[in-house]
Amino acid sequence: MSKEVINRIKKIEERLDYLERTIKRKNVEPTRLSQTINIKDMLNLPSSLQKTMLAIQELEEATASEVAEKTKRDRTVETIYLNQLTRLGYLNKERRSRKVYFKTMRFY
Repeated sequence: MSKEVINRIKKIEERLDYLERTIKRKNVEPTRLSQTINIKDMLNLPSSLQKTMLAIQELEEATASEVAEKTKRDRTVETIYLNQLTRLGYLNKERRSRKVYFKTMRFY
């Protein structure tokens, strides 16, 4: 394998380790897909994820491009944040044809 591929794999492993630590610390199941989100849990998210979460909450269902338009951030950044929120169990993700849609859940 080339050094570039090995470096990318290491970065992915670091990100996964970070997410696992975050999940364990917050005691959140990665596959938790409930219909509601506790406001307290949302407030414990980093501000970057909170901004994404608020945008998707308002849109209810959207692509990363639509969320990026709402937050005024780059689409790739929003894709990363949306996928993190999905892994943490706050969003549902659905592929339709060539587009990926993220769907919010309700707060309580």
